[in-house]
Amino acid sequence: PRPFGSSRLMVVLHGARAASLGSAASGLTEALLRWGAGFVEVRSIEHAAEYTAQCAAAVSTSRERRVPSRFKVAGVRCQTLPKDPEDRLRLTWVSQLMQVPGVSEEIAKAVVGRHATPAALLAAVAAACRGRQAASSASSSDVADRFLADLEYPIRGKKGTRRVGPIVSRRIFSLFHPEASSDQVLL
Repeated sequence: PRPFGSSRLMVVLHGARAASLGSAASGLTEALLRWGAGFVEVRSIEHAAEYTAQCAAAVSTSRERRVPSRFKVAGVRCQTLPKDPEDRLRLTWVSQLMQVPGVSEEIAKAVVGRHATPAALLAAVAAACRGRQAASSASSSDVADRFLADLEYPIRGKKGTRRVGPIVSRRIFSLFHPEASSDQVLL
């Protein structure tokens, strides 16, 4: 059995290099593999004290701060949609779209009105990409700029409408593009 079963073993190394550890290296390796020990190398005793204080502060505040995920709590970000339990997927989809920079609740609701699910939006983006390849006259940035640019959404508190515009259209298009890079993924 592991000593201190509910605790995590942390070893703080000061001034030790792998080559200079000698026979202690096998003991450290066993602690790493067998007991899941963590290792931290520090440059000075002061650095070790700062690290220890920082860890203690993080542990003490970790029990206090519990910020609920916007995706786990239905409709937290959606202020004007009814909190209907049967409409949880739509609320989640609107909340997810609102994570894209420049996408307000009204824009997200307009996008959801046109593309009811993430799969529908993915399919529309893929179809737009295929259409561009077939036409081969429009560049990919032109297609991205026009994808949702003309989509109208109401102005909150007024009777008029606005268009999504090319910048927000490009952001949504690039996020849902089949070849989107991993650095464009929202967490």
